Amino acid sequence: MSLPPITVIIPCYRCAATLGRAVESVLAGAPDNLQLLLVDDGSPDATPALCDELAAKDRRITALHRPNGGASAARNTGLAAAAGDWILFLDADDELLPGLWQALPEALAQNPAMVLFGMERASGPAPCPLAPGVYETLKDTGDALDPLLFESGYLAAPYSKVFSAAALGSLRFDEGMAVNEDVLFNLEFHLFSQNKPAICCLPGVYYKQNDLEEGSLSRRLRGDLLDAEAWTRPVLERLLRAQGFAQETVAAFCRKSKVRAALNQYGLLTGRDGSLSCKERKALFARILADPECRAALQEELRRDPHPLLALPYRLGAALGLPGLLAGYTTVKNRLLYRAKA
Repeated sequence: MSLPPITVIIPCYRCAATLGRAVESVLAGAPDNLQLLLVDDGSPDATPALCDELAAKDRRITALHRPNGGASAARNTGLAAAAGDWILFLDADDELLPGLWQALPEALAQNPAMVLFGMERASGPAPCPLAPGVYETLKDTGDALDPLLFESGYLAAPYSKVFSAAALGSLRFDEGMAVNEDVLFNLEFHLFSQNKPAICCLPGVYYKQNDLEEGSLSRRLRGDLLDAEAWTRPVLERLLRAQGFAQETVAAFCRKSKVRAALNQYGLLTGRDGSLSCKERKALFARILADPECRAALQEELRRDPHPLLALPYRLGAALGLPGLLAGYTTVKNRLLYRAKA
């Protein structure tokens, strides 16, 4: 069974060191009708020249150049130029693993909205929580939907999946969002797609996320996770309602989305060095503590902290509702810790 035309989109920014590896992983065993789009996002290093060099070596590769606008803008530029019936996104520091092109034809023949497949992470295992098979609707994924949306990231990230171009239609990434734009994209895709089956899940692992590379989101301090989650949560609610979930289930999913964002933001604030001022940290801690559910979840997490002495000021600050204590202690602690490592 042959593969229909597939477009692979790689947004490229400061990736000269890893792009060749990513491209090689795509081309290994790929069909002649593959379209590989390298979207240079105004990169100031050797990346633009490398994109052109790679495109000159293989007719399946096209190099596109645009002013810097971020990963969402680069992906949108790729989508505008995509000619394939199916779309696959690959980050420039990641890789496709052998066997994907051979595994896809049978799944694509069922014309699902999305084909999902397993991935591995450099930081550790990342098993797909969904069993191989065909799922008419998201509701049919059962207990796997929770980890698909939250713990695993399989329905949050744009990679480790192939999208039907027909189901995508005119959907694009929100270029105004600096984080969670991929979460929003996936939620809106499932909200607006009318394709059935909704998902065909392949057995096998075909994507490697190199999440320990410098520049990985998980390695950077940022303070916008709460705002991003507040923007995506209504879309999650609309999707679950449209899928026919009970009100209490919808509420539980939305509550988990909010609490996880708060805990992730807390983790970045306390565990990453960066340029956020003590005042900015205090404001973010205050937002977390102001929500009773987020505050309770944080207190529970702090009770399980394996470093009770280091966590003691955080436990006091959370218990007493003192964001200033959390911010001040974090600023001093991180300054001492990261100076010691320097």
